[in-house]
Amino acid sequence: MNIKNILFISLLAFTPLAVADLPTVVENLNPKPPRIVVENGPSRLMLVDGPPALIDIPATRLSFVVNTDWTVFRDGNNQGWYILDGETWLYSNLLSSGDWRATADLPRDFLTLQVNSDWPQVARALPPRKPADQPLPIVISYEPTELIVVEGEMQFETIGGGGLQYVSNTERDLFYFDGRYYYLAAGRWFATKDVKRKWYAVKQLPKVFAEIPEGHPRGRVLTAVPGTPAAVEAAREAARPQRTVVVSGEGDDIKVPWIGEPTFTPIEGTPLRRGENTPFQVIQHNNFFYLCHGGAWYSSSRPDGSWDAAREVPEAIYTIPATDPAFNVTFVKLDAFDDSSGRAAYVATSGYYSRYYDGSKMVYGTGWYYPGYHRGYAYWRYPWTYGHHGPWGAYYPYNYHSSETYDVTRRESDWQWDLDGGKRKVYRYGPQHNVVGGDYVLPSSDKPGAGSEY
Repeated sequence: MNIKNILFISLLAFTPLAVADLPTVVENLNPKPPRIVVENGPSRLMLVDGPPALIDIPATRLSFVVNTDWTVFRDGNNQGWYILDGETWLYSNLLSSGDWRATADLPRDFLTLQVNSDWPQVARALPPRKPADQPLPIVISYEPTELIVVEGEMQFETIGGGGLQYVSNTERDLFYFDGRYYYLAAGRWFATKDVKRKWYAVKQLPKVFAEIPEGHPRGRVLTAVPGTPAAVEAAREAARPQRTVVVSGEGDDIKVPWIGEPTFTPIEGTPLRRGENTPFQVIQHNNFFYLCHGGAWYSSSRPDGSWDAAREVPEAIYTIPATDPAFNVTFVKLDAFDDSSGRAAYVATSGYYSRYYDGSKMVYGTGWYYPGYHRGYAYWRYPWTYGHHGPWGAYYPYNYHSSETYDVTRRESDWQWDLDGGKRKVYRYGPQHNVVGGDYVLPSSDKPGAGSEY
């Protein structure tokens, strides 16, 4: 190894990354609120990624909805909808209706699925039986939605002496001040005078929110209150770059899955095109292809590789707008490249992980909705800004903000199950917290029972 290579590696290993005081302000984030639903009693949320995508199940009159986490069927005979809820069944004549009832009366075509090894969760729930208790109501939405569950009528408790109150009988960050309700979701504040009516984005949060004590049960929201020490610290933490070093040849093992032949769609306002039938982030610039993968850039003359560490990244990539699902790749840049060794260093900042600085605080997600992709039995989605919750109320991404694929052609032994058996997760791949990658191999066919050997 020559002196130049040693120097390059030493710099990568020992030179501390320069940390900006605050992240770059991100423009064109979507400030509009999602649909916000308040329920005064236990309820559940079913998000469908746009209009339901129905796939016919051979040898039956049943169809399956691929673009939701839930297990949902439609019967072609009675046009009814059936949800497998744990090991019991719910029925309604309208999918979007909240009028779901437990049923033990299923179409005979479910017996076909009972003996089909592709549907083991159906077999476990047959013969059908009604649950001992009434099922919890389900809020079903085809758009980004926040569900606020309040246990009965709202109960208010005062915080400090400024008149701010919070709703104590909900886990969500719901407040009341000066005749308005305030709600925090993904680092953004929304307000309304009536929770059953329209919500609006808050342009200027009342100063009383900054008076919430840090040790208070709602003190967690301080990271989303502009000007507070918690908000400043959150922004400084997000400004810390993450460095990834790639050695020439490491990209040979990256296999980008495509459904059929690679197809690309234009990225508005740029000369670029984005791969649309792959969960990986592949960008075409002129006759070359660039893959953003695991916080690094790779390039190839072919959309399916082989891939190698990118020696340069086209400037056009950094013009991708926030309205495009590939926006997060604009936060990954080439930091150094050594010609003789082929080593490259890339730096990713918080935007790559869907955490953005709006000028006063950190928020999660761009606020724009990116429809997922489905073809046949394969489906994945892009991370959602709204709709799922975790332990961090302010802006940190949650486990459900990841691209998950549901493939009903796989055999039971290949499936991974939730503890409640309610979902059929196969493998997570694509943007997990907006970091792409994974070892998933697409089936050779989108027909049930075909291409299930991997």
